[in-house]
Amino acid sequence: MYFGVDYYPEHWPRERWAKDVQLMKEANMNVVRMAEFAWAVMEPQEGVYDFRWLDDIIAICEKAGIDVVLGTPTATPPKWLVNQYPDILMQDSKGHARGFGSRRHYCYNNPDYRRLSQGIAEKMAARYEGHSAVIAWQIDNEFGCHDTARCFCSHCHQAFQDWLKEKYTSIGQLNEAWGTVFWSQTYSNWSDVILPSYTVCDTQAPGQANHNPGLLLDFYRFSSDSAVSYQQLQIDVLRKHSEKPITHNLMGHFSQLDYFDLSRDLDFVSWDNYPSNQWGTNSHQSVAMAHALMWGVKNKNFWVMEQQSGPCGWNAMGRTPRPGQLRLWSYQALAHGAEALVYFRWRACLFGTEQYWHGVLDHDGVPRRRYRELAATGAELHSLSTFFEDSVVKAETALLKSYDSLWSHEFQPHTAGFDYNGTLLQYYQALSDQHIPCHVTGVHSDLKHYKLVIAPALNVMDTELQEQLQAYVEDGGNLVITFRSGTRHSDNSMTETPIPGYFQAMAGIEVEEFDVLNNKETAAVTGVFGQGAASAWADVIRCCGAEALARYSSQFYAGRAAVTSNQVGRGKVYYIGCDLDGPAVLRLLGYISRQAGAEPALKHPSPGVEAVPKKSADGSDYLVLLNHNDHDVTVSVERAYRDLLGEKEGSGEFLLKPYGAAVLQYH
Repeated sequence: MYFGVDYYPEHWPRERWAKDVQLMKEANMNVVRMAEFAWAVMEPQEGVYDFRWLDDIIAICEKAGIDVVLGTPTATPPKWLVNQYPDILMQDSKGHARGFGSRRHYCYNNPDYRRLSQGIAEKMAARYEGHSAVIAWQIDNEFGCHDTARCFCSHCHQAFQDWLKEKYTSIGQLNEAWGTVFWSQTYSNWSDVILPSYTVCDTQAPGQANHNPGLLLDFYRFSSDSAVSYQQLQIDVLRKHSEKPITHNLMGHFSQLDYFDLSRDLDFVSWDNYPSNQWGTNSHQSVAMAHALMWGVKNKNFWVMEQQSGPCGWNAMGRTPRPGQLRLWSYQALAHGAEALVYFRWRACLFGTEQYWHGVLDHDGVPRRRYRELAATGAELHSLSTFFEDSVVKAETALLKSYDSLWSHEFQPHTAGFDYNGTLLQYYQALSDQHIPCHVTGVHSDLKHYKLVIAPALNVMDTELQEQLQAYVEDGGNLVITFRSGTRHSDNSMTETPIPGYFQAMAGIEVEEFDVLNNKETAAVTGVFGQGAASAWADVIRCCGAEALARYSSQFYAGRAAVTSNQVGRGKVYYIGCDLDGPAVLRLLGYISRQAGAEPALKHPSPGVEAVPKKSADGSDYLVLLNHNDHDVTVSVERAYRDLLGEKEGSGEFLLKPYGAAVLQYH
């Protein structure tokens, strides 16, 4: 198993390098990532290269038995490059260049930047293609970070028009798909087609409804494809010279790019995990769901390429990790499918934007508590690597994420404050709190192994997806859909079929009308889960073969169905027609899970505790327990186990210390 740090030797005197590497070795580390921001050091002027410093630090690492992941440095175009090619800078929707002074200040579609990116990647790949210490490549860094997924420059304008030509056979077909007859937006030729930039409507509905929904969805798709294309450019260069695996560090819940597309041609996915920073603290369920999604974008285990190791922020700092939390976060990542942990960063930098982004070591470079905690964690993991490598989370439930639906809801959220990602998290949290294991994956994944599939607000649909989901249900699967599902075609236009559109026949219902509550009123709901309340949205449902599982008990539609179940072949389709409060969602998903036969990892939920059942490569069953509380928790474990961290055997009650973790191998 790989266990290491992100290291920036260019920030430190050469005399320190050997000491740093020795400290890493003493902390049981065996890998570093380097060079992903060092373009100006490697190519100080166009066509002039200097890799001697990188040769030296790689040699020091190799001598110590530490492997290297090299990052292509294209996230940070140097000043000489911007001076010579100023139009590589991104433009915002108002036509302003987003200038030099930070990072990611480039356009994916700029031909000069693509050529220069190929150049530096080619030089790195040729120099290190046969180096035994270089074990993998990372392309660029955090595509789309800092709102850089979408550019409005002339190169993107031309590329967008070319992208549309490939998708639509004629300008007439585009006009029909987008409904450009509305507001006289009809295009006569491809060169007429605009980018969705600043308009007079921005002051009325900024970032939401200021452009044609079909145009917006296609522009978001094009922008995501632009990142995929730019990544592929570098993949092709690296693979000419090297058979070493290639990755990119994704950002969990970040949703400006389609991660299913972006990860397709990577050998493995990695991601950057910061549970608590300047901008807030994420719930343990949110972090768990992000890990699950990073597994689900390829249905394959992943790396954490940047794992938080200290208090962090840019101009302020988040909370300092409590004793035990770095270890806890490490085991959480491994539980959900990580096979390598790389901590960001080795040492807090003395200069630059990220002076406050603390690492394993503080500014003075002195090993202290965090260093000792990670060193001890690394020692533990040496004996556990066989359990985590090639292991799988044993889940009978899947939660589906659709970037098309996410973007469509972003343009037109239907009701004030509707948040697609937030809705997915609410459902994931309800499962997690009941210890019901859940994968997070895409709508076109193979679903036949799941007893229960949950697809909240899956709104952008086509016939192929409809048929795929219907076949899953007919074959015995259980599908949960919600309000605002199935009402849009893939071009983001509305379907004429009564709500829920593509799902109407499958769900056995018709939504006769709806109440947009806008979080200003509530509608009481009573059903198989007990009492609950809707505060954002309420579908008024007529059952057309479906059974009502819950009904409204207030508002003018009191007595009408709110939640339904419909038998389809050997399976069932559940329709949740309102948003429901958190406790009600938890109880409802508990009921549906029991009906579907999706078993929890533990029968008795413990607040603040995660329970993740795993199967190792050799077929062993084991359970990872994670206590996110700052106090002891006693967990009831039904099966006999061997505690791989405590070296004891038992069954029944198991004590978890504050921020504690346990790996229990079942007998």
